[in-house]
Amino acid sequence: MNRPLRIGIDGTLFREQPRGHSLYAMQLFHELPSFLPDAQFFLYTPSPLELAKFPGKLTQRVDSSWFAKSPVVWQKLAEGKLCRTDALDVFWSPYVFLPKLPRDLPAAVTVYDFVHEVTPDSFHWLHALAFRLFFKRDLKRAQSIITISGGTQQRIRNRFGRESIVVLPGLDERFQKQSDAQLAKVRQEYALDRPYLLNVATWDPRKNVATLIKAFLAMKEANELPDYQLALVGRKESRFAEIEQLLQRDGGRHLRHLGYVADDHLPALYGGAKLFVFPSLYEGYGMPAMESRACGTRVVASDLAEIREAGGEDSIYIEPTAAGIRAGILEGLVRISQESLPSPVAPSWHQSAGILAAELRRLAGRG
Repeated sequence: MNRPLRIGIDGTLFREQPRGHSLYAMQLFHELPSFLPDAQFFLYTPSPLELAKFPGKLTQRVDSSWFAKSPVVWQKLAEGKLCRTDALDVFWSPYVFLPKLPRDLPAAVTVYDFVHEVTPDSFHWLHALAFRLFFKRDLKRAQSIITISGGTQQRIRNRFGRESIVVLPGLDERFQKQSDAQLAKVRQEYALDRPYLLNVATWDPRKNVATLIKAFLAMKEANELPDYQLALVGRKESRFAEIEQLLQRDGGRHLRHLGYVADDHLPALYGGAKLFVFPSLYEGYGMPAMESRACGTRVVASDLAEIREAGGEDSIYIEPTAAGIRAGILEGLVRISQESLPSPVAPSWHQSAGILAAELRRLAGRG
């Protein structure tokens, strides 16, 4: 009889707030034991994590040396030594890069996007350097590549001639149409006392938030959106001062920067918006578009293959310019009263984790 499967997992992303890539990794991690109930999981991290709610058999390996100050440096110089003590059958890195693993240990790596090539100014120079040094080499080392969209899958095929497996982000069940009482409560919480358009994004240049704000304010000046506010959800970053200047100049008259909001408030913020506007220059998938649709709000988004996978056929696709944003908003406001919005079809995190679990079993020779 085979001994229980021993699965190593890079936990670098697990130290971060569960948004974006870290949320994706953590959700799949928590669902894996339901498909691999007898497996022993080994999580490698640069600092101790509270994982009491993890439903599987878990051993946490921690190396809190000075390497931990840099996630990539820690992964490259410390993590591999931890892995070698555990007689692993397979290793999964949801952090793009791989540690130095035994040559005979099969490994899977997750690639979320090609931001480092498409919009390199989104990265700190040290992170950009890590991609130049390790990205291609680690993909070559990996026996399996996991990705989050068909668009990213095609980019991997074109760029490296490698096939990959798409494991879509799951749609959490909390993203659904909200009651009138829930919508009213959140509007009051965030002082949204007028109809509003919504954007959910960090102040990363590729999110194109400054262009959205300028397009919106120009429409206000032209009296095309006389009663509307623009609500902005997402992390403020001091190195992108242009947005801060636009907010200060507006003085709260038309723009509402909400910052990070509680997870249980997001569905009602989506559902209460007249439109969700997402003019990103590039995305690996575009999960906010899917979440907005699930909450019953139409999406105006950049015409990118990856965003179309999340936005479906009922969204309005635009060029991510001031003129494109304006045209998309005007079309969207007309369509609000003309068409009902169907609920999107999306996998759950459980379903997506099933695909990942099957691939880990295959790599370990247990498929």
